[in-house]
Amino acid sequence: MPDHSTVTSEERTKRSYERRPYPATDRGRLGDQGASLPPLKWMQAIGRPGRGAPQRVLIAGCGTGVEAFVMRRRLPTAEIVAVDFSPRSIAVARRLQRTENAGRPITFAVADLTEEAFAQGLGGAFDLITCHGVLSYIPRPERVLKNLAACTQRDGALYLGVNGEAHPATRLRPWLASLGLAVDELRDERRLRELLGLWDALNDDGGGELASMSATYLGGDVCGPHFNNWSVAQWRSKAHRGGWELAGTDVLPMALQLAMERANQSVLFPAGAGLVAARLDAARPAGFHRMMLRRGKAGALDVTGGATARSWGWTGLYAVRFAKSSVGKNNETAVFSCPTFHLRWSCEVTKAQANALRGLVAAGGDAPQGRHAWERDDASRRLLWLWTALGVVAVK
Repeated sequence: MPDHSTVTSEERTKRSYERRPYPATDRGRLGDQGASLPPLKWMQAIGRPGRGAPQRVLIAGCGTGVEAFVMRRRLPTAEIVAVDFSPRSIAVARRLQRTENAGRPITFAVADLTEEAFAQGLGGAFDLITCHGVLSYIPRPERVLKNLAACTQRDGALYLGVNGEAHPATRLRPWLASLGLAVDELRDERRLRELLGLWDALNDDGGGELASMSATYLGGDVCGPHFNNWSVAQWRSKAHRGGWELAGTDVLPMALQLAMERANQSVLFPAGAGLVAARLDAARPAGFHRMMLRRGKAGALDVTGGATARSWGWTGLYAVRFAKSSVGKNNETAVFSCPTFHLRWSCEVTKAQANALRGLVAAGGDAPQGRHAWERDDASRRLLWLWTALGVVAVK
């Protein structure tokens, strides 16, 4: 067994990905990996409300390039820069690009996200940064978050895909270790596959068959020198140190809809979207988080506590129609539907609120003339708070 006594976990992580570039380099697995990214419409609506399509995009930790190729298809004219600390992975990405023939070339470069001088030489600030499946394997991710903030526009956003507290490896790694396997580096041996087969049989929850996964996947997501399988609250705390606030997660609207079905959402008021996401995750931990971060300190995106003076507007994630209310003639029923996440729910609004909402939708953004409809009483402020967490509106 190799002697790791003088080698840091960070260096071992680099060596691991240099030996086994990730994601796998065959076309089928590249397509599967790309499908895990959230919709660009959600990234824009929650991370950059009211802004146009991003013109400069950074893929931070691009591996063999799958994420960059997905973003190129979504943003055919944007400038895309993709970086990774593995020269071998970048070489694979450049080779794949020559066969992609997907329009404007992507700039692939070797760079270490943890280095102080990272932001230098990138050619200016970015509108959108995506960092998927990277910070879970870096010992001090707050350093990376600071570096990414340094190369982001003030109104830019960061999409972060990271492991959650319920990630399978959280329990799987100590279980494998208790059975005598070394979990800090991959040895793709028969015993590992047999134990993973037993694990799959005992955890048949639709999460996939680990025993049949490639060595590339296992080396990154199961066996490796370092893991940050953290709750939303922990990731949010790290983000604050880097100058970011959590604007939302992709599961937050769905979790809130479940709460609304039993009229339990009011117990979360007046916490902002970031804190609400953390509290819901604490109640039901996720295995993976897809989070949108924006520049700002904790609470910078809240709409309660006098913050309604901030500019906020319609995100465009929802369509809304109005129906006759069963409550009374001074009310209407607003029915919301979100095709992005297949959500549908309704709520009662006053006539004044309905008219203000119509103006907000028509404007496609801020509608200051109707702001008083949401500030006049506690019930209206609670409604605005709920819509912010659901992604109907967002602070600009």
